[in-house]
Amino acid sequence: MKNIAGKSCILTGASRGIGRAIALRLAAEEVLVTAIARDEQALGELCAENPGIHAAPCDITDEDGVKRITTEHVERHGGLDILINNAGMGTFGPLEEVSYRDFLRTMEVNAGGTYLCMQAALPHMKAAGDGDIINISSVVGLKGYPDQAAYGASKHAVMGLTRSIAAEAAPAGVRVRAICPGGVDTDLIRQARPDLDPGTLIQTDDVAEALIFMLKMSETGITDFLPIRRKGSEPQL
Repeated sequence: MKNIAGKSCILTGASRGIGRAIALRLAAEEVLVTAIARDEQALGELCAENPGIHAAPCDITDEDGVKRITTEHVERHGGLDILINNAGMGTFGPLEEVSYRDFLRTMEVNAGGTYLCMQAALPHMKAAGDGDIINISSVVGLKGYPDQAAYGASKHAVMGLTRSIAAEAAPAGVRVRAICPGGVDTDLIRQARPDLDPGTLIQTDDVAEALIFMLKMSETGITDFLPIRRKGSEPQL
């Protein structure tokens, strides 16, 4: 297993839910975290408890803001080792009741924000010949559910981005993967599925533990749809 202490990470959607749990778990592993979210007050509270976490208030659909924060992170830490795209929003309801504007906004945040953050981070990782990008998708990105057309389309898009950029970045030694949890005990699932028993839901710490496991996994242990290898190496078939 790899030692990730001292590595640096940009994490989106860090102020609550899964993102907050990931930020705290990374800090416990001594990873230096730039935490992105729109809620400046919540970010401040998170960072006050953890000196290894740096607050960077930003909307991930702000292209200039994402570029600026990425550049500042690289200047502060001398590079960028990990990007975790967790920020997202949910829009739920029957197709005929969800406006096209709401559909576009869901796509812009969940898929567009992921795209912008990877676009800003990947050149630095390629230059270093190493890096990890983990996108927090959803089981909704693998299957269809009623009343979740907009959210499902956005998460399917995240999976498409993950697979495409994984193939694009692998020759440079950059690993791109996704986590697809089912129902997690957050405000989002309570909005989408108020019928679910909270006692049956995945906990945010469970997702954070899965992510840490992925970051620590040796390259020889990674399996996917395609070989993940360092630049210049040949895949083992």
